[in-house]
Amino acid sequence: MAAPAQPVRVVVVGHDSSAHTDVATGLVGSQEEFRLGFKTGGLISRMLVEAGDSVKAGQTLATLDTTELDAQVRQISESLSKAKRDAVRAETLFKQGVLAEQAAQDARTQVAMMESNLSAARFNRQQAVIVAPANGVVLQRLAEAREVTAPGTPVMVVSRADQGWVLRVGLNDQAATRVNVGDGALVRINAYPGQSFNSRVKEVGAATDPRTGTITVTLALPSIAGVKFIAGQVGEAQLLSSKSSGQQLTVPLGAVLEGQDKKAKVYIVDAQNKAQQNIIDVGAIQDDRVIVTAGLKAGQRVVSEGAAWLNPGMPVRVLR
Repeated sequence: MAAPAQPVRVVVVGHDSSAHTDVATGLVGSQEEFRLGFKTGGLISRMLVEAGDSVKAGQTLATLDTTELDAQVRQISESLSKAKRDAVRAETLFKQGVLAEQAAQDARTQVAMMESNLSAARFNRQQAVIVAPANGVVLQRLAEAREVTAPGTPVMVVSRADQGWVLRVGLNDQAATRVNVGDGALVRINAYPGQSFNSRVKEVGAATDPRTGTITVTLALPSIAGVKFIAGQVGEAQLLSSKSSGQQLTVPLGAVLEGQDKKAKVYIVDAQNKAQQNIIDVGAIQDDRVIVTAGLKAGQRVVSEGAAWLNPGMPVRVLR
């Protein structure tokens, strides 16, 4: 008596796009941020804005105590005046034949040097004031009045209002290679549960962050009425890579048996409704599907449910 047919479900092998979805979490921030500090170090005299304040381009945000800088300008200015007097005297003596030409040239060089020093001192004095480089919002205030700051150390962070908001997420190196500028993404912000925002990749970092080992990907956030983005909000992005190597054969993950290295087993159903075992070469796993690089052809019927109960040559009954 013939063995009863084993019930199974099958899928027809077909071509799928090799597009890939990656999920990553990051923080909301402005597209362009300025970390502002003083060119020269010194004692902070005033911090004129708080975190969250809106600022206008050219607005004064902080100042240094300029007592020492003003003294340097006066000192160099006096030295320049003396150098000019010495140069005039040296020129007169040179014309009278009392002083060598070399000495007169040295006096003129000293004047030029002191003029350069005075120009630098006046420039440093002008840089004792921090002004807003553009219309924006103060994101962080990193120092207080009467604190001593080092040259170039940021004392506040200011966003640029006209550049919009972005979500910055970190991807591992493999995921980052699948992402291109312009790829689509779906963003969810924790502050707005139940809402999703369509986005696109704006920038892909060219190097890993030494602190996290990830590559930063920047996604532009849309401007939507009633939605207020704030720096530091947590968001999640689903990034759909457009990078594709064409159409590839895929099968459900549940159809694959006894995988080892890049090889695995599947059962196909032949024209006589019998199960035949095939060895396939597998590629990447995408969600619940496996890319098949060799061992199957489009149109073949692969057992997707019930394969664990099969033996080669066993008759099967395909369930609808």
